[in-house]
Amino acid sequence: MRTTTIPVAAAAAVLALTLAGCSGGGDDTTGGAGARTPAPAPSAPVTSAAPTPSASSTGGRASAHTEAELTGVFQRIQFRPAEFTTTDAMLDSVYPGLTVSDASCLAPFGVGWDTSDDAGTVVFGTSNDRSMTAVVASTGETAAATDLVEDARSALTRCADGSALFSMQGKPIETTVETAEPSLTGTDEAIGWRVRGTVGGNAFTLVGHTARVGGDVVALVGWDPTSNTTNVPLATQMFVDAL
Repeated sequence: MRTTTIPVAAAAAVLALTLAGCSGGGDDTTGGAGARTPAPAPSAPVTSAAPTPSASSTGGRASAHTEAELTGVFQRIQFRPAEFTTTDAMLDSVYPGLTVSDASCLAPFGVGWDTSDDAGTVVFGTSNDRSMTAVVASTGETAAATDLVEDARSALTRCADGSALFSMQGKPIETTVETAEPSLTGTDEAIGWRVRGTVGGNAFTLVGHTARVGGDVVALVGWDPTSNTTNVPLATQMFVDAL
């Protein structure tokens, strides 16, 4: 088990991640040594990306985006692609020192899509102000994209409440997870969720969306309670409009 000493402000952000309660096997952790956290950029307002036609969801095949196309989407929405080599490293940079016993419960974050044979082209990064993470998979297959959404849905059910899954510096973290259908347009299916909890007397919330457009899936999560309720749906809609 990895233990990292971090500042109080960073620890509060880490603790927001905890979708606790899923009983899993193994000793997987997010990030390992990971990448060093880059200096936060000045916060900037999110700007809308120009929408492109959505991929069809009626057949087995769907239009797939190239890495260059997805990178352009991230940049227009003011997210930083290609900062980290893996989704684990990206998550570890935002929530350093988090330990998880079942990595599959991080499916709603898009963790592991970059190493999946079925996820196709995957691009990921943080928002410019580092309050959100986004992972987009362009699978080229409607069925494969649907499976990614189902993995996230299953994780939210299996890893809902309790303190058995996630820990910070050896201490279990108690959380409660709520799911709801997000108010998004242009999606073939979408999941919204919120984590609530308290750590050391401090309350936290974490808001996330997983949305599919044809063969493309976006997983977007915001930890900052001052902005995540508004910015996560807004940014997710911008990704959806661009896919």
